Amino acid sequence: MDKLQPKAVIFDLGSTLIEYETIPWSEMNLYCANSARDYLIKEGYDVPNEKEFHRVYEEVKDRHRKIAAETLVEWTVMQAAGDMLKGWNIKVNGDLLDRFFEAYYKPIGRKIFPYEDTLETLEKVKQRYPVIGLISNTIFPEGAHRQELKRFGIEPYLDFAVFSSTFGLRKPHPDIFYKAANLAGYAPSECVYIGDRYLEDVEGPAQIGMPAILKLWNGREYPDDMPETTRTITTLSELEVHLDLNDLPD
Repeated sequence: MDKLQPKAVIFDLGSTLIEYETIPWSEMNLYCANSARDYLIKEGYDVPNEKEFHRVYEEVKDRHRKIAAETLVEWTVMQAAGDMLKGWNIKVNGDLLDRFFEAYYKPIGRKIFPYEDTLETLEKVKQRYPVIGLISNTIFPEGAHRQELKRFGIEPYLDFAVFSSTFGLRKPHPDIFYKAANLAGYAPSECVYIGDRYLEDVEGPAQIGMPAILKLWNGREYPDDMPETTRTITTLSELEVHLDLNDLPD
């Protein structure tokens, strides 16, 4: 298979550049909910016990997830939190939701880390290709991810980043890929997208003629009928199989 010759390389974030799933999300969600509940109690709000708090919050999130899956309109933790708190007759405002999220996200922030080959690969890509971008499906505020990109030294390599929580639509909606191509300044066919989910990160960009490379993630389910022509890697270092990372342009 010949190597791709893109002008822009666009990455996914979670499970591609940064590892978020260090523990099962079912377990992490419980830590997050408890952390947010502790904050509310500290501020004097009357909230249910841990079990009931978590049950109600999961019900609210499931409702938002279902709508997002059907419409590809992104939902956020803060929207779900607002719905839950209003149900308990708690007056909701932006400041309360910001503080709720800060508490909610702390357990996640303590666990995540970039892959050992993330920065090395980004350095090679930056030397070889004109533009590097990012598209991320996320239910978290963009600001949280911007801080992570700075914290892990990833931000200097990125020319742009599109987060679904800000953009309003999530992958595989074609508009989020069109947005990235426009920010890159190249046609979709002149870009390449790298991510770890087949529907979102391969079929999504394919809708607009953007080639993709699938980073296989251990434990992720992939279609049994996935085409043999699908370009795959298991680590970012393997991108050199599909991209010219060692030959610098004249």
